Amino acid sequence: MLAVPALPDVADAQVYPERVIVQRARVVAAAYQRGRRDDNNREEQVERTTKTFKLGASGVLGLGNIAGDILVTRGTGADTTVEIIKTARARDVNDARDMLQLVQVEVTERGGRADVRTRYPGGEEGRRNNRRNVNVSVAYTVSSPAGTRISIESISGNVKITDIKGDVSANTISGDVRITGAGRINAAKTISGVVEITDAQIDGALESSSVSGDVLLRRVTARRIDAASVSGNVKLEELQCDRVSANSTSGSVTFSGSLVRNGRYELNAFSGEIRFMISGNTGFQIDANSFSGHVQSDLPITTRENTQNSRGARRTLNGTHGDGSAVLDLTTFSGSILITKR
Repeated sequence: MLAVPALPDVADAQVYPERVIVQRARVVAAAYQRGRRDDNNREEQVERTTKTFKLGASGVLGLGNIAGDILVTRGTGADTTVEIIKTARARDVNDARDMLQLVQVEVTERGGRADVRTRYPGGEEGRRNNRRNVNVSVAYTVSSPAGTRISIESISGNVKITDIKGDVSANTISGDVRITGAGRINAAKTISGVVEITDAQIDGALESSSVSGDVLLRRVTARRIDAASVSGNVKLEELQCDRVSANSTSGSVTFSGSLVRNGRYELNAFSGEIRFMISGNTGFQIDANSFSGHVQSDLPITTRENTQNSRGARRTLNGTHGDGSAVLDLTTFSGSILITKR
């Protein structure tokens, strides 16, 4: 069952060392999944409530959760509605009903802003109720005007946001973050999961990252894009961006799409390959380096420097293609680099 007392408060997550947050998040996710698989937890009780907020067309909604998915979609009305779905699993119905009451959702609203936060019993409260473990998840389903500004912090659960044009910030520790049709994304991050952003027109910078999972961006327009993963792949498709920075420690980094004149594209990998597939006719300057792999270009390059390893494979490539109006900086330690026409 879900071990709650070991959890830090979601709102205070930024002050905890990352290794502590990761460890506790994994405990929460693993314990919750064990609770769902436990044959003894045969009874399930569900409680549904709906809150309606009059935040206006560009109000602010903050969500803080511990265990459960969050779904945000664009609504047709002027109000923001939040459906709260609490699910408890236990050996008998009465036990499940008791657990539902122990997990509370705190709601505050003032001045065009609403905050909704999940609270689990812990410490003295848990001891008073003679409970160390509470197998309860809380899911949120949100419908809001397109211009609503959304801020989400979660410990264990997936986050999905669709067609929201206001400022979006979505962070979870154990779960996927998927955003479609956004207008402004300040951050999209997870520690254990996938980050996927598609069909987004962003007026500004986008920061996306995962520690243990892939980062995927498709049909995204932004002034600057930072995408990073430690143990996953970074894949960028059909971007329109002045400056791109993409990094992976133990995965591959892929870019496919057209270049922007005077744009800069920095791709780095440690133990993975880099693939750069270019469409359009924009020229570029390239500085490509691989320590133990090779560099290959299917496009004609007027070279300034070209070194080879002991087997005759090219390790570096410095030169210009076409008018050289964009800049490509590609580096990998133990992988190869391939530049092709898309």
